[in-house]
Amino acid sequence: MKKAAILFMMVLITGFVFSQSKDHRNESGRHLKPTGLNKFYGTWKYEGHDEVFTIVLIKDEYYNKVNGDKMDFAVGYHSYKKNGVLIDGYEVGGKNTITTGSFDKKVNNENILSFRFRETKNRINARGTLTYVKGNPDKLVLKLILAEGGGMISIDGKGSQYKLHVPNNIELKRVK
Repeated sequence: MKKAAILFMMVLITGFVFSQSKDHRNESGRHLKPTGLNKFYGTWKYEGHDEVFTIVLIKDEYYNKVNGDKMDFAVGYHSYKKNGVLIDGYEVGGKNTITTGSFDKKVNNENILSFRFRETKNRINARGTLTYVKGNPDKLVLKLILAEGGGMISIDGKGSQYKLHVPNNIELKRVK
């Protein structure tokens, strides 16, 4: 019993020591802050035909353990309501359904944000873009493409034809 108590105390002390150690992340790495990313953060909304689609984007950071770099990117969640009933997504403060939002290096345009999107109803993944409407800093166009393309995807291992439940190719207005 005495040995077990001593062993328990050693594990407890070791855990305390490691929890107090300094965080050495990013001491030699860079903090990459894409300059145009800030304009995408906020709340964006589409309203029409008894439906409301909302996206909330905030800043997050990714830490690369290999090279020590830290990079800012956008994350957030969506809410899709029809006739006031939540069809997909989350209410305020929900889990992230929009992740790794950053500028696509292939496009090389700070007015287009590329991201991963997760529809919650059937747990379906898509790729998305938010593109600024030329000449209007308070409007974005949302486009989503199923991750596996062409509408043929696997839902829990069963192949089937699928269509996203959320609206697509819509214009969002900044509300906050």
